[in-house]
Amino acid sequence: MGTQKQKKSSKKKAAAIVTAGVLGLATAGGAYAYWTSTGGGTGEAATRTGAGSIFTVTGDVPDAMYPGDSAQTVTATVENTGTENYKVTGVSAWVETDKVGCDGSDYRLNGAVAPTSSASAAALTIAPTDLAPGATKTLTYSIQFNNKATSQNACQGAKVTVHYIAS
Repeated sequence: MGTQKQKKSSKKKAAAIVTAGVLGLATAGGAYAYWTSTGGGTGEAATRTGAGSIFTVTGDVPDAMYPGDSAQTVTATVENTGTENYKVTGVSAWVETDKVGCDGSDYRLNGAVAPTSSASAAALTIAPTDLAPGATKTLTYSIQFNNKATSQNACQGAKVTVHYIAS
């Protein structure tokens, strides 16, 4: 009888080992099983709208002008007053005065008769530059009185304003 119990016990042990092995293989096989697929999707982002009129340009003529005067060099400064970087690509200018009978044509910008309106503003030389907020870029140009063959008495004491357009 002892032998038969041992056989049953051995058979149970063997059955248990086989069952454990089968479960182990099944579990191990499950660990390596996977699905394959492809996928896609979308994401969204936004950019802010650029602000208008963020460049401020300043530049003053050093001395009062008069007929026969030589050209004066003006240093103008373009400043980015915005909150993002902007690229200044060009600056142009035109001239007006506070006197009737005296206008931009009584002055010269870079040797040429000065324009009298924004529609005909003269391009000034500036290298395109990326400006961070608060950053500046300077440019130089010349201005002088345009000595005409006619009387220019209307320009005596005139306040000359150089208007700048930056882009």
